[in-house]
Amino acid sequence: MTIAVVSHDAGSSEILCALIREYFDLARWHIFAIAQSPMGRLCERYNLPFSAIGDPEQQLCALQPDVLLFGTGWQERIERPYVTFCTEHGIPTVAFLDHWSNYRERFGFPDVGWEKNLGDFTAVSDSKALFLAESFNLPNPVGFKNFYLRDTIAQARQKEAHPNNNLLFLSEPTDAVALRTYGDENYWGFTQYSALEEILKNFEQFGCAGLTIRLHPSDKGSGYKKILKAYPHIRVQINDAVVCELTDQLLSAKMIIGFDTMALYIAALLGRPVLSYLPSKNREFLLPLPSNQQVRSLSKIPSKLLTALPLSSDDFGMDFALFLKTIYAKERNV
Repeated sequence: MTIAVVSHDAGSSEILCALIREYFDLARWHIFAIAQSPMGRLCERYNLPFSAIGDPEQQLCALQPDVLLFGTGWQERIERPYVTFCTEHGIPTVAFLDHWSNYRERFGFPDVGWEKNLGDFTAVSDSKALFLAESFNLPNPVGFKNFYLRDTIAQARQKEAHPNNNLLFLSEPTDAVALRTYGDENYWGFTQYSALEEILKNFEQFGCAGLTIRLHPSDKGSGYKKILKAYPHIRVQINDAVVCELTDQLLSAKMIIGFDTMALYIAALLGRPVLSYLPSKNREFLLPLPSNQQVRSLSKIPSKLLTALPLSSDDFGMDFALFLKTIYAKERNV
């Protein structure tokens, strides 16, 4: 069996690469990616060969894949021409969702005709994601094991933590996502910069020695430096996500705060104290965290939230053979 894979953004690319590594010997895999993209860098890290993004018609005609697996996200839309070709030529397509947010927006909603970017199937990795995919009427949701999450947690639990007593802020390019998706960088009523200001204003609430800002791979950090000048009494360090290993930082921090990044969920599964902070009701809490770990304001944080709460992920998803059987049975109306 020949399986084509195309992806760009980090979230779905991590899931797809972990899937390929888990079942590498069970299929002929062919990845299409941009060399310096998150997917390209992951392929290099894991020694997975890939072809550069090119003419989908020429590439897929030469490959003759049995199925296309594709990533979803907000940074690029390189997957769409490959999906279009497969749709027009009767090749099943599977969209991989890596999070719990912006499910329709990943495919172009609210633009006219966004539905043509959907896959024939929608792969999700937990029960909440399945519920959301079904509620949005995304095509044929199927459950798949998240090997990236499994491997990340298992490897992190083997590490020795080196506590630094810092508050770790997991940055996300909220303004860029809102601008690209809705045409307004303040669509949700806050940005990563306004949220940082609130964290700094209420810093003493956390009882931490300093603040570490982990930049999103697409962020350069210049906007943060301007804000930090007004808080010289707070010791701050800014780290590049490409350089600093995620789980090392999660294990070292006294507490972790962020919006709704997957890294915050990973921290909770590792038994770290976390807060999902969304300072506006314009954006819903989506991470599968206890409600008391989700806050709108930092002015009065209960002391009990500064300690870890037990959290475990559910055993979810079908194995590879059943996954493929489900796709082909549906395609043939069996």
